[in-house]
Amino acid sequence: MSNRFAENQTIVIFTAKLARNLLKDGFTIVDIKPDRTDREGKRSVFIFKNETNIEEHIKMYEKK
Repeated sequence: MSNRFAENQTIVIFTAKLARNLLKDGFTIVDIKPDRTDREGKRSVFIFKNETNIEEHIKMYEKK
């Protein structure tokens, strides 16, 4: 849906809204990169450190 789990050390988030909520909750952003699937080059992906409870927070926000 709005995110993909990559490796065990990071989580890739595809929406700015979810990334903003995770940042507000104190999770650590590692990098911001261009979305390779966006042909126009306007979108970004947000790389977060895979910290304790981040997956639960993602699931909570996806239900909203």
